[in-house]
Amino acid sequence: MLNDGMILINTFEEPFGDEFGKGVWTELSGTASSSIQGNIVALASFNGEIRFSACTGFFIEWNGCSTVLTSTSLVRKSGYENMINKNLRIEVLLPTKQRVEGTLQHYNLHYNVALVSVKGFCASHPAKIQHLWNDHSCDVVAAGYCFKSGKLMAAREQFGRPVLLDCKYLLYSRCKITKAGIGGPLLDFDGRFIGMNFYGRDQGTPYLHWSVILCGLEHFKIEGQLLKLTMLVSHLICLAGLWLKIAVFG
Repeated sequence: MLNDGMILINTFEEPFGDEFGKGVWTELSGTASSSIQGNIVALASFNGEIRFSACTGFFIEWNGCSTVLTSTSLVRKSGYENMINKNLRIEVLLPTKQRVEGTLQHYNLHYNVALVSVKGFCASHPAKIQHLWNDHSCDVVAAGYCFKSGKLMAAREQFGRPVLLDCKYLLYSRCKITKAGIGGPLLDFDGRFIGMNFYGRDQGTPYLHWSVILCGLEHFKIEGQLLKLTMLVSHLICLAGLWLKIAVFG
């Protein structure tokens, strides 16, 4: 690790699993393969010209538009679990290999979930995070996308069991990924979204289940509504002050 919380560049470029077109890719349904290819992105955060962090993200349908779901590790302040670095610039490597600017839209450090918006690009079929009642006995695939090389990867394994990690209820799969896959999707072979991957060495690859992510997204929606309400109240207070001045002074 470098000074000022900067992280070594090569930490997030290690490939895993099968490269696109090989191995597990030949076993996926057309829907699953298309979903990964059309929605996966790689993100990197920069402090000036120095790369701070990098991870994978996935376009999802949220609040009537497509936005990138990823991990707060992209912006979390090194050494401070409950803080983000607000001075970082975000770049996004799109599925088209184009690099564009991203904007941190929402984040929740408790859930380790962030939403990043991208101007000028809209995924044609963003993933829908919804209730799945039979997601306990299927093969799954974890996907990742390297920011620097543009390498698209996937690893497969059997669906995992619950495990308690750091006092947070997560699940894990035996899909072997590297840090390049942090924030990437965990899907079944039909392309249904099951969760978002993190990185672990001991018990497998931990991931945040879709049900927990839905809670986080609902929190973001309420947060946005409260912000709009606050702005409206502030605007009304300003108008009331203006009307009062007119009434008093003519």
